[in-house]
Parts: sequence; structure tokens; C-alpha cells
Amino acid sequence: MIEWSSLHFLRIWPLWLAAAAAVVLFAVWHRSRRSRVPDIGQVILTRGGSTLRDRLPMLLVAAILGLLTLTMMSPAVNRIDKVDQRARDFLILVDTSRSMRHDTQVRRDGFALTFERRAGAFGEAVEDPAKMPYVGRYELARESLLRFLAQRRAADRVALVYFNDHAFPVSALTTNIDFVVQQLAGMDDYVNGGTDIAGALASSLDLLKRYPDENKRTLILLSDAETAFTKDLDAQLTRLGGSHNLSFHMLWITTDADDQSNEQVADFLRVARSAGDVVTIQNPNSENLLDAFMNISRAESYSYTEVRREIVDLAAPAFDAARLAFFAWLVLVATIYHPGRMEFR
Repeated sequence: MIEWSSLHFLRIWPLWLAAAAAVVLFAVWHRSRRSRVPDIGQVILTRGGSTLRDRLPMLLVAAILGLLTLTMMSPAVNRIDKVDQRARDFLILVDTSRSMRHDTQVRRDGFALTFERRAGAFGEAVEDPAKMPYVGRYELARESLLRFLAQRRAADRVALVYFNDHAFPVSALTTNIDFVVQQLAGMDDYVNGGTDIAGALASSLDLLKRYPDENKRTLILLSDAETAFTKDLDAQLTRLGGSHNLSFHMLWITTDADDQSNEQVADFLRVARSAGDVVTIQNPNSENLLDAFMNISRAESYSYTEVRREIVDLAAPAFDAARLAFFAWLVLVATIYHPGRMEFR
């Protein structure tokens, strides 16, 4: 649907030039009393009547000049298309700071892991991960993510970003879910350092800018930053909240969710909730973290209508119309409107 109220012109000067030229030509014609401009006199003598058919050549000339002026003004309008969508984009940010190695309540001998914890992938030596009695936070998060990815549709796109002191975009938006799973297999190498949520959000939002905004988008942030109100987080969450067509969910792994006396914790939650939904996961286990991801899947419905706006350039069709009008004028003045025909004198 064309939104004609959005009509605008890139250049206005051709209109003023055409108006000035029309004034000058009219003044010359009027002053010369038609005697010194024989071509105009011939056109006027061509038809003696005053009907629309009699004046058709002159009207075509006026239309051609008007269309050429319009072409030089570069007019444009917005076109609005409503498209039913059945796919989504998911950008997943996973905290891989050192604290994500902390144990959960899930025992390793009673929980089937897709990827075993890798030895020697951390700052301190881990010689035999199988001897660790409990599953770490990042391992449990990885398993929940794998279940979440298994439910994605064929047209869905997923991007994956790890972050600690720095952001690591390990997968851009892609429909190749198997590739994203491969990146999850190598998560162990990134589990180190501190937590810079602001930097991760900045990197992720910049990443989204480089891809066409085809589907409705969801940003999922998983972190155990219990009191980490990082620098510039306010600005990035404000930027996130101002992004159209982008919803935000934060899964907050914590052990002190009931204690809101800490000012940093309160500020952190306040700013995060201003941008979207915050789910508190106290002492993650084999059920609650997975349930949180499944709730996001249910909340982000696939049945929606996307409104897309596109700028339509009207200069090309105006020029095509001018060429057609010029061709019609040539045919007419060379045939039935030719001054040499006696019946028109």
C-alpha cells in the first residue's frame, strides 16, 4: 500500500526553474504578438476549435514538460507492506565469566551431558572433570540451550555471543543450527575472566545492525552477574529498549534473589526490567533453567504480522511517462495534426 501522505522531493529547484522558464516564454510570446514566433503560430493555426481534442498537442507538450520537471525533482513515497511471518531471530548472549564454573545442585553421575567438561580448558588445571561431583553453571546452561535450539524451526535464525571481560560473537545470525551447536561444544575455552554485560550488549546490538531486519527478534541474556552493575549498562539497556521489533529476556542465575538490600543488585534489576523481562533462577537445577528457556519459546509467538516500510522512487516512472507522452505527440503532429493538412487551416 502506497502512503501518499509521505510524498517528498529530493530537489525543489527544478520546479522554480520550470516556473521561471514558463514566465519568460509567455512574456516573449505575448510581446511578440505571435508574429516573431512562427512555430507557436503554426501550432495555434493547426486547429481552429477550442475543444480538448483540438488542443491535444499543446496539452501533451505541457504534460511532457511537467513530467520532466517532476523527474528532476526526484519524488519518493513510502510503501507499507504487511507480511505474515512464521520465523524469528534469536540472539543469545551467554555469560562465560569465571563464576559460571560454580557448582549447581545437579550431580554429574545422575545427569546426562551432551558434551563432557573439557580438561585443561581453564586457568587452573582440570585433570579429570568426571571426578567433579556436581555439574557447573555453564554446563547446565549449555544443556538447556541445546534443548532450546532443538525446538527452533527451519527458517529461524540464531546468533550466539559469549562474553566475559570481552564479547566473542561465535555465530552470526544463521539458520544453520548445527553450526551453533558446534560452537556450544567449544564453550569451555571461553569460561574465564570477569563480566562485562554492557560490552556484550553493545557488541550484540551492533551485530544485529549488519543483518536485514526480516523477522521479529528476541535477545536472550543469560548471566550470573549478581551484583555486577557494569559501566555504561544504563546506556546499552536504553538502546535495547528503543530498538523496534526486538524483545528482551534476561535469565539471572543467582543465590541471593531474596536479598534486595544490596544497592547494586537493586539498580541492576531495575535497569534490566526497564528493557524487558527478567527471570530469576535461584540455585539452577536440571528443571528451572530449561523451563525458563521453554517459557521464552512460548512467549515469543510465531504468528504475527510484520509491517515493513520501503521508499519507492517515483522519478523513473515519471520519466517513462514523459517518453510515452513525447512519442504520442510526435505521432499526432506528424499525422492528423500536421499543419500541412488543408482541412485544419
